Amino acid sequence: MSRPQRLLVWAATAAALAAVSQAYLRPDMVVDLANRVWSCF
Repeated sequence: MSRPQRLLVWAATAAALAAVSQAYLRPDMVVDLANRVWSCF
């Protein structure tokens, strides 16, 4: 993998982790997401 591709993968990973950590600051959204996942089963 070339350096720009590797940098893009790291940036996408960091953005995903930042989005998940921000989501956990809103407990109501986490509960809503858990209910949606649970309703699939």
